[in-house]
Amino acid sequence: MKPSEKIAVSVSLSQMLGSILIAFSVLFCFQDGCAQEPADTSGYQIKSRDSTFIKSNKDSLSFEIQKRRMDASGIFYGKVKSATHRNFFSRQLYPLLFKKPPSNYFPEKVTENETLPFLEEKGKIIKSIRIKKIAVFGSNVFDTTAVSDYWIDKTMNDIHFPTLDRVIKSYIQIREGDRVNPILISDNERIIRRSALFEDARFILDSIPGTDSVNVVLIVRDVFPIGFDVKVKSGNRSSFRLFNRNILGFGHQLEQSFELDTRNSKFLYLSEGAYKIRNINRSFTDAVLMWQNKPGVKRIGLGFIKPFISPETRFGGGANIQVVSTWLIPGITDPSTKIEYSVYDFWSGYSTIINRFKSPSADRSIFAITGRYYNINYSKTPALVVQTENPAVTLNRYIAAISLIKSGYFRNNMIYSFGRTEDIPTGHFAQLVGGYVTSILLSRYYSGFKLMSGKQFNKGGFIYSWLEGGGYWSKKNLSDGIVGIGAEYISILYKAGSFRMRSFGSFSYKTGFNRVSSGVLQLNNNDYSKTFSSFRVADHQRLRARAETVVFTPYYLLGFRFAAYSFVEAAMVAPSGEYIFSGNLYPAIGLGLRIRNENLAFSTFQLSFTWFGRSDAKGRNILFEFTDIP
Repeated sequence: MKPSEKIAVSVSLSQMLGSILIAFSVLFCFQDGCAQEPADTSGYQIKSRDSTFIKSNKDSLSFEIQKRRMDASGIFYGKVKSATHRNFFSRQLYPLLFKKPPSNYFPEKVTENETLPFLEEKGKIIKSIRIKKIAVFGSNVFDTTAVSDYWIDKTMNDIHFPTLDRVIKSYIQIREGDRVNPILISDNERIIRRSALFEDARFILDSIPGTDSVNVVLIVRDVFPIGFDVKVKSGNRSSFRLFNRNILGFGHQLEQSFELDTRNSKFLYLSEGAYKIRNINRSFTDAVLMWQNKPGVKRIGLGFIKPFISPETRFGGGANIQVVSTWLIPGITDPSTKIEYSVYDFWSGYSTIINRFKSPSADRSIFAITGRYYNINYSKTPALVVQTENPAVTLNRYIAAISLIKSGYFRNNMIYSFGRTEDIPTGHFAQLVGGYVTSILLSRYYSGFKLMSGKQFNKGGFIYSWLEGGGYWSKKNLSDGIVGIGAEYISILYKAGSFRMRSFGSFSYKTGFNRVSSGVLQLNNNDYSKTFSSFRVADHQRLRARAETVVFTPYYLLGFRFAAYSFVEAAMVAPSGEYIFSGNLYPAIGLGLRIRNENLAFSTFQLSFTWFGRSDAKGRNILFEFTDIP
């Protein structure tokens, strides 16, 4: 299998570690994998009945009213409001443009280890389960009495179709009459919070005096599901995506992309789309129908996936079937250059908990075994394609993996989001992979491994590291091998008045050995960074390092928050057998602004400026971009 055939995992190391054993990633590629997403080990207690405001020293989030945090922002908005409320028109314009900063806001850093919640209620009988839905805009799962007095928030809440009760119930894994299991409820809370339908979720357990029973309340806050993404690819090419993640509250998703290319006679066209049905019959199985119809590519596909949603999940699996038509030369639909093929991709897995640690966070060790069958079948290929170094021929892959995971979790914020609760995975992951690849040209065995570790420091920072390797066995020799190592660091959250700042650092190194195929490591590989995506440089070794600082501002505009960032990055490629630093250095320096409203389903919009020390494939040293990031 050539590197170009692998399906990449384009997430950071910490996100990789938290990807919940979704086929253990190795089911999708021989050499990349991720650990099972561990359980939510957060802790909190509810003491007030007329309000769900939470304050607990045991919870590492330490939800407390910290009045000074928004003072600077409040003064700024107070001046703007005073100036704009002098006449009727500006009074109507103000709530359209500005949103008052919250008075009780999200916490800023982890201050101590997580403890498992609901231990006091453990073993009690669940008498009732009630769902409390709060407004999308102006509400807070920690204080359900909070409401917005701005008419635009009220209008948006009025036009929103709340998630139906039966849909929310399909995500609840506990039942009336069950005994309270703190681990199960904590996992369930995280599962709901991670769903694309909800912005946040909290379980509240209220003990009934004089009995051994509790009433359970699930507080959920929807995400406003309608949104769009914009990507400006060049001066004459851009794309636009519309989507609704929760159609009429049923939990279904529809999305459609449009592309604009002024170089073509048909400059605007529908490019690709998908329709997804989530959590079929409470099984946490999703189904998706996808289509693509753009110049040079036509595709139709159907997929099903049941991921390992928590460490307690025993079985997972998925299927993906696609039929594709494309052409050898982009833009030229000559029948003699047409390529037709189909893809059949099936995987399944089983996991079991082999140890439950008696730690405050109730960490778990998991053993998992997974398998995958992948087939790409070419029904029509031009002779030229078959004779190239990367021939398009029918291929079968058989893959199996065993994994050991120790999972833990911390809750934090302002890492990958702008303030919503984030479940940050920690723990260890070890995986062994074996496989067999066969085609009309070549058949050979594969073996590989991957090790990952994630650790949280006492002051709130995180560090992740990984080591991987693998290759093909041919005539008792290991060929087309690759070895990689990398790490990522996430700092604590620093305070600077009303601003918050966090730093990130990462590096990765990969090298190939005994390469007999034409596969090389591309500088523009997007698994770890998109900075050099416009470069066309490759070799058998690749080194990359990046340092980034993000400043979260206290300012709101139309409910959107702003985060400024700057970074320094450098990459190198070099031939096999040579010192990596003998290769050319490709430096980059950049800064930009990220904009996001976490009440909406929008991706994060990013305005960026990047300077390159060497020209890219288009001869540019300076690049301005407006893109979106997930």
